[in-house]
Amino acid sequence: MALIAEQGNNRLTAILLFVIAVIFVYLVCFHWFILRHVEYSAEISELSTQLGRYERVAAQKTQYESLLQSLDDRKSDQNLFLEGGDFNEAAAEMSERLSVMVNTQADDTCQIVSRQPVRPRVQERFQKVTVNVRMRCEIDDLQKVLYSLESGVPMVIADEVTVIKPRTRRRTRNANPRATSALDVRFNMSGYLSAGSDS
Repeated sequence: MALIAEQGNNRLTAILLFVIAVIFVYLVCFHWFILRHVEYSAEISELSTQLGRYERVAAQKTQYESLLQSLDDRKSDQNLFLEGGDFNEAAAEMSERLSVMVNTQADDTCQIVSRQPVRPRVQERFQKVTVNVRMRCEIDDLQKVLYSLESGVPMVIADEVTVIKPRTRRRTRNANPRATSALDVRFNMSGYLSAGSDS
């Protein structure tokens, strides 16, 4: 009986020693490996989540590009409107712009005779601002002024241009030949107020 009990104790001790040895080998050889793989798995999962987010954003790239282009176009279109808050301010702005262009683009003989704001008779989506202009100017200077007027921002359109050649008169000895050759020019310059501007 004592021998059997001793054999049973030895077997239990051997099993315990084997279990301890297995745990020791696991801790020394495999535990760090498993922990590392658990970390890798968590990192891969996080990266997969980020990748899914980026793919969703990338899928909306065309939509965002269209929206951005639309905003840019809207901003560019907005710059075409006159800056004045109402008809009178916008008409004064156009008149001032014409004066600046005459002073910078034309000779001293080119002069503005009159400017008269004219309110539109027909209501449009955007309020039209028109100024009737009468000038005395040579043809070369007139071309420069009208080109600068129509090619600038905000958009201004020159239409109904009428050019009248003055009657030839006898020139006095001290008369300026350029002044006597100036043309009588009449035209309308028109621009538009944005829909949000007051009438």
